[in-house]
Amino acid sequence: MVNSLSHEMHSLQLLKFLWALPCSAVGLLLAVVPLTLGGHAKWSVGALEVTYRQRRTNCGKFANTLRIRGIVFGHVILAITAEELQRIGPHERVHVEQYEHWGPLFFVAYGASSLLQLFKGRSPYWYNHFEIQARARSAEKH
Repeated sequence: MVNSLSHEMHSLQLLKFLWALPCSAVGLLLAVVPLTLGGHAKWSVGALEVTYRQRRTNCGKFANTLRIRGIVFGHVILAITAEELQRIGPHERVHVEQYEHWGPLFFVAYGASSLLQLFKGRSPYWYNHFEIQARARSAEKH
């Protein structure tokens, strides 16, 4: 009985992984940049975490001017620094779960939510349904 339940859970996780794989492929492609420049990658809690540097002070002028400090594509979390990933990690992991639910449709759904907010005259990021959900769920987990 327990073995059957464990097998079902592994099968479900595999399906989620495969469903999000096209999105993860985009993340892997983008991960080449920080990794080529000396970044670091590690597999942690079901996602590949890729960081450019350990601390913000080690980043250099260009990396420090980037407004986006972290982003997720499927099961790939890209962050500028490991210290920032520590801070934003719970939020980004909610996005991993959203990719597992929506798969490749996440790109369309996220974009549509942003466009809707833009048409309403609101911030396409702060009022995006998926960002609101990620902020709320990551706050609950903390």
